[in-house]
Amino acid sequence: MNRHRTLGLLAILLLPLAACQSERICTAIGTPVGIQVDVAPPLAGRVAAAEMEVCQAGACRPARLELFVAGGGGSNGFGDVRGLSKEPARVALKLTSPGGDTLVDRRVEVVPRGRYPNGPDCGEGGPNARVVVDGDGTLREVP
Repeated sequence: MNRHRTLGLLAILLLPLAACQSERICTAIGTPVGIQVDVAPPLAGRVAAAEMEVCQAGACRPARLELFVAGGGGSNGFGDVRGLSKEPARVALKLTSPGGDTLVDRRVEVVPRGRYPNGPDCGEGGPNARVVVDGDGTLREVP
C-alpha cells in the first residue's frame, strides 16, 4: 500500500473520533416548572375534572391542570407552578367525575428536581415533579 493511500485511510478512520470530540450543541428547549400528573386506568376513564394545589415554603397556590387522554387508557396533564423550587412541596390533587362526585382527594409530598432536556452539559432546567394516581386512587411521587 502506498503512503498516500495509507494516510487517506487513516484520516477516514479518525474522522468519526474528531466528530465525537466536537463541542456539544445545546438547543433552546426548556423544561416546564410545575407538576406532571398521570392517572392510570381504569380510574382515568371516569375523571371529568382535576384540581391541584401546591404548597411550598409556607405558601400555597393553585395550579391549573387539564388532563388529556394518553395511550393505554390513562390520562396525563401538567400544572404550571410559578416559583416552584427544588425544596419539598405538598401536592393536593382532587379528581371528580362528570356528575361532580369526588373520585380522589389526596395529598403527597414531592421533591421537585432540576431536569436536563439536552443533557447535563447544557445546563439545568425545571424544576418539576411527577405524581401518579394508580387505578385504585393511590397518589404517589415518581422520580
